[in-house]
Amino acid sequence: MIGISTIFGKIKRTPFGLHQVKSFYLLQKPSLSCIDSYNSSKLLSDYFKSGRIKEAEKLFDEIPERNVVFWSIVIHGYAINGCGRKSVELFSQMRISGWVPNSFTIVGVLVGIQGLQDWVLGQSVHGLVVKYGLEFDSIVGTAVLDTYAKCGNMTDSYKLFKGLKNPCLASRNAMIAGFINSNLFDEAVMLFKELRKHGLLPNIATVLTITRGCIALDSRTLCKVIHGLIIKLGLDSNILVNNSVLDMYSCLLDLEGGTKIFEGMEHKDVISWTTKMGLLINLECAADAVKLFCKMRHRGVSYDAIVIMNLTTACGLLGALGKGKQVHAQAAVSGFLSELPVVNSLIAMYSKCGELDSSRSVFDQSTQKSLVSWTAMISGYVQNGLPVEALNLLNKVRGEERFYLDSIMLTSALTASGELAAFELCQQLHCYAFEAGFSNYRSVQNSLISTYSKCGNMDLAYNVFNEMGLGKDMVSWNAIINGYGINGCGETALALYQEMKRCKEKVDSATYLCILNACSHAGLVEDGLMIFKEMVEDDNLRPDHEHYGCFVDLIARAGFLSEASSGSVCTLLEGMGPYTWRALFNGCMLHGNVELAEFAARKIFEQDPGESDQVVLLSNIYASAGRFQEAEALRSSMLRKGLMKNPGYSLLCRSPYDSG
Repeated sequence: MIGISTIFGKIKRTPFGLHQVKSFYLLQKPSLSCIDSYNSSKLLSDYFKSGRIKEAEKLFDEIPERNVVFWSIVIHGYAINGCGRKSVELFSQMRISGWVPNSFTIVGVLVGIQGLQDWVLGQSVHGLVVKYGLEFDSIVGTAVLDTYAKCGNMTDSYKLFKGLKNPCLASRNAMIAGFINSNLFDEAVMLFKELRKHGLLPNIATVLTITRGCIALDSRTLCKVIHGLIIKLGLDSNILVNNSVLDMYSCLLDLEGGTKIFEGMEHKDVISWTTKMGLLINLECAADAVKLFCKMRHRGVSYDAIVIMNLTTACGLLGALGKGKQVHAQAAVSGFLSELPVVNSLIAMYSKCGELDSSRSVFDQSTQKSLVSWTAMISGYVQNGLPVEALNLLNKVRGEERFYLDSIMLTSALTASGELAAFELCQQLHCYAFEAGFSNYRSVQNSLISTYSKCGNMDLAYNVFNEMGLGKDMVSWNAIINGYGINGCGETALALYQEMKRCKEKVDSATYLCILNACSHAGLVEDGLMIFKEMVEDDNLRPDHEHYGCFVDLIARAGFLSEASSGSVCTLLEGMGPYTWRALFNGCMLHGNVELAEFAARKIFEQDPGESDQVVLLSNIYASAGRFQEAEALRSSMLRKGLMKNPGYSLLCRSPYDSG
């Protein structure tokens, strides 16, 4: 078989004499041969269309006299089946055999070149198009500009497009698709707007392409305009178009619009159901996504691997380990465990449910691991408070695999090093970010701010924050405010919070938690209470148990425990989780308020009966107040119940020690 490197060295050699002899021979064939030729070409085409390449090759080899039709079918057949190299090689063989390609042959080889992503080969074929006078054929011209576009050469593609006389809708569709594939979304929309000026109406192919541009531009207004045009043109009865519009609203996280489209669809396929499930999961409506799956099964719609992945994600969000195991079993029965994305979703699901043994088991049993697989497992360890295991696995992937760390794995590694306060490791990862070109990735920068803060180096944390310039987002501000807060620089954190508001940056519940913690640790009681009041008055946010814990901690640290023990405040704290009551308990411990400490400890025991730390601390409070008998009784009851004090761990020597 001739290699691609030699193909276009011979592409200009065309033995026309042999072509003329074969043409004459074909003209003299009896009518029966013509019928056989027609049936053979049809069968050959059918083989390729159904993906039966081996049968097609065998039939082609058995044809004694091949004409341009046979060659064209084979060249196009290989191309549409993803065998671009074979398509180009056959094109070269055809020309060496003396046959002159027609428009169908040219389109076939161009489709093959698109798969190879080689625009230099595209230029060579373009030269042949000009040589054979096919440049004015609209189908060939469209195929050439489409090839340039799909190979990333938008300059030549657009030049060719501008050179077309009255380009048809297909040519314009190809150009719009080229702009979108090259991330030139504004240019795609401009060209789309010109259609009506030239008396052309968008067809299904047009709207399927332009909706992708609308998604990329994240323009709700433009999406609604396109949706309105689709309805006006009567294209909304097509299931492909409806799925595309549904995906458009899903990417905008517009549940109302997406639901309206979904419910209005007369016919739904598995893509429709999957897209709606994906929208619900992205909005963290995991329970609704599971209900939708049940409804889908009731309608008799077969599910695919993407549905399984959506279900595992939903189970992870819900922490529904039991349902997650059922989905895992169903994936095994349905044969989807051979698909790596499904395996990766199972690893993530088990990690989110806190079942790391199962997560690691799925990971270890996977014969082909991708970078996503390793990242999912490392992230699982980080999320479950096992940074040492995460970093050990990171070392393993770098030693055993040929993967380079991507930005997601890098952020997980930074989080793990922050949990261990491993300053030197953080610096090494920072250097890697520069080397790998991730230093300007916002997610990496935010992780660096957080990690340097946890390592106690606020100078480096602020340097990263400052270098972000206009690239700062809400997470960046939260990270730097929290950093100064945990390092005892409450006033600096407060100043940054005020600056954040002046910059009109959106404030969320995490921002309030960061600044309330900072005020609490720095003893800025008045500022903290004022900020808590702001949050309570914000209609878009509701304080949760962590915010109330900060509020209690503020007044407890300031010695205002008489306010905390008042009936109104205790009523306010009713229904709060153990975090809030622990904050109150710690304040009582700090100020020796035994009565309120007993009340807070009672609430903790009610909500977390297995917690032993508060028993030890309450006994210490009794001992500090001189109530030794009660302290001893409490310790004795702890032993009778089989409760063990959790040992502390030193980050320096990584060995347990008892501080009780």
